[in-house]
Amino acid sequence: MDYVLGEDKERHNHKGGIQLLTHDKISRIDLTEYAFIMALTKYINGEKWR
Repeated sequence: MDYVLGEDKERHNHKGGIQLLTHDKISRIDLTEYAFIMALTKYINGEKWR
């Protein structure tokens, strides 16, 4: 991220690289939530995995 965005105190302390890259459309929290939900798809929609 430093290579792409440079050393940015705002990124390190608040928003994160993904929020800067997506113009505040997706935050670090959103990304973590989506990853967690995707990891649970096997249990949420188990019949598709069998």
